[in-house]
Amino acid sequence: MFWLKTRIIEGRGSLEKLRKEISGHEKVLILASNSMKKHGFLSEAEDYVREAGAEVLSIAGLPAEPSVETIEEFLPKVREFKPDLLIALGGGSVIDTTKALKVFYDAPELNFEEIAFMDRFSRPKPVPKLKTKLIAIPSTSGAGSEVSGASVLKKGGIKYNIVTPEIAPEVAILDPRLPMTMPREVARNSGLDVLVHGIEAYTTKVANDFSDAMAIKAIKTVFSYLEKSLEGDEEARERMHYASTMAGIAFLNARLGICHAMSHKAAWLGPHGLLNAIFLPYVMEFNAERSDYARRRYDEIARELGLRDWRALVDAVRELNERTDVPKLSELVDEETFMARLDEMAEKAYHDGLLAFNPVEAKPEEIRELYLKAFRGE
Repeated sequence: MFWLKTRIIEGRGSLEKLRKEISGHEKVLILASNSMKKHGFLSEAEDYVREAGAEVLSIAGLPAEPSVETIEEFLPKVREFKPDLLIALGGGSVIDTTKALKVFYDAPELNFEEIAFMDRFSRPKPVPKLKTKLIAIPSTSGAGSEVSGASVLKKGGIKYNIVTPEIAPEVAILDPRLPMTMPREVARNSGLDVLVHGIEAYTTKVANDFSDAMAIKAIKTVFSYLEKSLEGDEEARERMHYASTMAGIAFLNARLGICHAMSHKAAWLGPHGLLNAIFLPYVMEFNAERSDYARRRYDEIARELGLRDWRALVDAVRELNERTDVPKLSELVDEETFMARLDEMAEKAYHDGLLAFNPVEAKPEEIRELYLKAFRGE
């Protein structure tokens, strides 16, 4: 099956299309990142809301990593304002926070533990039909949250998913002016996240021809444009912005694998996209050495990039990490701290719902070894 709930509006200056999208709504809540406020895009969006005749309330400066605590903090303000339209203006964290707020605003009887995928061996309660329209306007190019039916939230330093078509945004506006504001490090981390989304979505057990097309286009774009985008090249930033959404459409349908399971459970170590980039080569080797299917799929990606085979693809990923100054895992955390949490991370990654889609069923001790290899840089 292939589906896409979100209507996509793209192009330079497309933020202006908000005016039309807001028509017919009375109270609009905008959740925004500090950078969108600083660079004037929040006030631009507010102007479009007012021009459309609606009342607007903005909440800026959301935390970099969405958490259950953040949702609990903002919910009273949302309920007091009673919006009939939500706008998420910012990176994947802002969009994920807004999605979660939509769930608990529209369905206040729910609690996080009963609807989140806390464990792949338990079945969360289904999210009922939600009514409040959501428009996502990404400012970073990596998460793909503007088209996905997932919201990733931290609880106790570990990331968990709420997954339901009900939270996929109705509209995504991709204005390439916004990602031009990303600092180099954010552009790198989010851009490498696009690569991991593409490679994992292409190699899951439920990948299909339609998700493959989106995944391959995203992967090729990263290899062609990521490094130029880090130098501030406008066309490259635009291409990466669209590739991010394409990769999001790919994993919306084909899901993700062990690399994401590992980075979710290691969220305390650093930014999500960066952790994904560090773990990816080790995960690819692990899958390829144990699965004919994974090896064949990596070979297909390699040929699309003009490379010989899966081994050359792993080398290309490693080289891209090196060229973009991705640190070693051991540079993010000292050995004593890492070892103290290693078993817990491996066990929780084994229980992550995404592991079910990975081409190889990894045991906790194998995941532990993958974490160790990444830490030692083997």
